[in-house]
Formats: sequence, C-alpha cells, structure tokens
Amino acid sequence: MNKTPLPSESLLVSQLARTIIGSLPPRWSGRIAGGHAIADSVADLVIDVESPGGQDLRLVVKVKRTLEPRSVQETIGQARSVATALDAVPVVGASYLSPRSQELLIDDEIAYVDSTGNIRIASDSPGMFILMTGAQRDPWPRESGIQSLRGRASGRALRAIVDFTPPFGIRELAERSGTSPASLSRVAGLLDREALITRDGRGAISEVDWQGALERWTQDYDQLQSNTAHRFLAPRGLEDLRGRLADTALPVVATGAFGAQEFDPVAPARTAALYVTDPLRVADTLDLRKIDSGANVILLEPYDPVVFDRTLERDGLTIVAASQLAADLLTGPGREPSQGEAILEWMTENEHAWRT
Repeated sequence: MNKTPLPSESLLVSQLARTIIGSLPPRWSGRIAGGHAIADSVADLVIDVESPGGQDLRLVVKVKRTLEPRSVQETIGQARSVATALDAVPVVGASYLSPRSQELLIDDEIAYVDSTGNIRIASDSPGMFILMTGAQRDPWPRESGIQSLRGRASGRALRAIVDFTPPFGIRELAERSGTSPASLSRVAGLLDREALITRDGRGAISEVDWQGALERWTQDYDQLQSNTAHRFLAPRGLEDLRGRLADTALPVVATGAFGAQEFDPVAPARTAALYVTDPLRVADTLDLRKIDSGANVILLEPYDPVVFDRTLERDGLTIVAASQLAADLLTGPGREPSQGEAILEWMTENEHAWRT
C-alpha cells in the first residue's frame, strides 16, 4: 500500500490550480483570483481564465481531499451553489477521482480535476474543452474495506447482488444465493462507496445499479485470466460440437460468443468457450483434440462454481447466467466486448427473464 500521505488541503489547492492553468489551450491564460466570500464560507479556489480573443471565464473549484462516488451528488450541489453566486463554471476537485466518480460528474455535466491529472472542463462561451487522463487507480487507497473485486469470493458475491432482485438484506441474500455473508458484506461496502447500490435505513439493499456493478467487476475480472483456460480443436466444427453438447450429461455451460450467438444469431461464433469441472474428461467425451494454435474450443476451469448457478437454456444449450455472460463478453477477446454491450441491452429490456 502506498504510504505517501494525502496532500494537505493547501497543497492540494495549489496542485489543482497548476493542473488547470497548465492544461489551458495555447494562447489562453489563467490566474488564481483572490478569496471570495460566499455567505458564511469562502470559495476553495477561483481561477480567472482569458481566451485569445479577450473573453473572460471564471472557474470555481469545490475542493475535497477525498471524494467517494457516494458523496459526489452532495459535492455537486455545493459546487453549483458557489458557482451560481459568482457567475462561474462549477468544478469539483479532489486528490483523486475514480472512474466511477468521473462518470457521475460527466452525467451531471460538471467539470472536474484531480491532483493525478484527471481533468475535464467544458465551456460554451468562450468555447473551450479540456480532457486529460491521470491515474485510474487510487494512489491513496483506503485502509479499511476491500478495494478490488478480484477473486472467487468477490465474484460470487457480486453475482448474487446483481442476479437477485432487491430489496434484500445481507443475511437473506446469503441464504438465497449460498454466498458467505462476510463476502457479501465486503462487496456491498465497496459498491456502496461507488454509489452502485442504495441502502434503506436498516442497511438492507433497496436498489442495485446492476449494469454499473457488472462494469465495475470487469475492472478486476477477465474471462481468460480469472479462469484457467485449456485450448482444443473440435475437428468437425462448432455446429457438430453443439449437437454433442446436447447429448452429454457432464456439467458444461457455454459462455462468450458461443453463448451470445443464441441471443444474436447474426453473429456466429468462431470459438466456443465452455465452463467445465473436468477439462480432460469433457475433451474426451466431446472428441476434442489438444492443440497449441488454431484452437476453436476453450475449456474454462471456473474461478468459482457460481458459473453453474442460475443458468439459461436456449434450444437445448445451457448458457451461463446473463450477468456472467456479460462479464465474460466485456472482457473477452476479439469482437466479444461489442457483443457484451448488446447483451447488456438485452438484459435491460428483459430484466424479468434473468433476475431472480
């Protein structure tokens, strides 16, 4: 863990000012304005900008040393309040703004800047647009609570939170999904900080941004890296393989493009990815040949048996749950990420068909 302390508030304000002024387009100028009293407070940072044509623009930055996604909406309100009083463009600033925080700020059309170099500022009059990318991982991670959704326990808990329809409490969900309450609690804590779930007064989960939660999972999960992959050749092609799958009693479930083509037959799969518990036995049963290159079948030993839970059936083919399929596609090879976006659209339109 990074032992470097968070910058002090005064140092942070100076860093953000330098970042903004240093990011201005050529021939634009900026300077830090003096303190501005707003009601009973003082604006954290005010920067006056001048365009090459002589037009003025004032930026008011609401500075937070730390800002988690769940606090973004409150901070937006504070920034807008101060900016309105000064007839300025509101900007939210922090030591670090996570991708989720940036997403929430963009959705609300609020400019932002952090000390790692993430910055997005837009203005219509005078016309200006600044967009630069800094750190995508927090240089000052929290010492409490999990920071990643990597690993089998986190994946299983994430799947449960996404797959089941709220409201539900942690213990209730643990019983329904066969998931550890401790794992659910840790993952729910991360999703809460990321503003991806809503809790009621008793702490029960009342709403889940399931798409946002899946996309957050894919920052730490990968179809081929999180599972153990074995490559084979189906010598008679994938159509023959599909027929053999319908006849086998072994636990085998399809994922990736091979599973997605059951939702979008216009995009036939070139490779079949299958979750299995015993790759060698399945390969022998399906008449697959071990191969180093040119494989058209990938047998995946799963990160957790949850891949066999809440599966879908399409024309005799068993497919992983929609949530697992989306995650595998979004992190899969080739054109699979675009197919993942299509599955997310299907999930939005057919939520009743896949959520328990």
